[in-house]
Amino acid sequence: KLKIPTSCGALDFNLGCSGYVYGLSLAKGLLLGGIANNILLLTGETYSKFMHPKDKGNRTLFGDAGSATLISTDGFAEIGNFSLGTNGKGAKNLIVKTGGMRNREKANDLKFDDNGNPLSSDHLYMNGAEIFNFTIEAVPPLIEDTLKKNNLNVDEINTFIFHQANKFMLNYLRKKLKIEESKFPYFMSEVGNTVSSTLPIVMYEEMKKNNLKGNILLAGFGVGYSWGGCIIKIIQ
Repeated sequence: KLKIPTSCGALDFNLGCSGYVYGLSLAKGLLLGGIANNILLLTGETYSKFMHPKDKGNRTLFGDAGSATLISTDGFAEIGNFSLGTNGKGAKNLIVKTGGMRNREKANDLKFDDNGNPLSSDHLYMNGAEIFNFTIEAVPPLIEDTLKKNNLNVDEINTFIFHQANKFMLNYLRKKLKIEESKFPYFMSEVGNTVSSTLPIVMYEEMKKNNLKGNILLAGFGVGYSWGGCIIKIIQ
């Protein structure tokens, strides 16, 4: 449909909430290595297919979404240096246990907790408390390291765009990091948590308002555990 020639390479990589930042890091590497001049970075999230219809928790948080970002050697912004991290100890806290290569067959082990919420290896499970604890521990050092690797301080960042997990968590992080509210956009009320698509969606919304100027700090964090940060500098 896009009429892309067969001479164009393509690859998939499997990441969640940090996926957009990791995608930018791969794209930058391909550009700097002279392997490509134009890269189309796509995110696509359909978490709804992993949720049980009676899941009263996760179904109110997540949304399905996709994004497309053109990254080239000739653009209106520069991609700075990255801070990336992974810790697999948290895999069990946000997972669909079956359906992958390790556990291909469905478990058919559905049961309900005391609040009527479904528990099943065949559907999305999230331990919200553990994810929150991971976030408040991992994100402040991520922001500090991202700033350090780009020789910047907090005051030199025009806009902080964080993964849109939930507003309570983001507001907690904003206050802890002493970031001005005017520099910290939210966009969840209409779409929810769209996993790897949250960062480009917020960027698009801010671009429509002509709010993307100067230095922009992107931070993705979540499932895995995995996290990543980088600086985007608007040059035009």
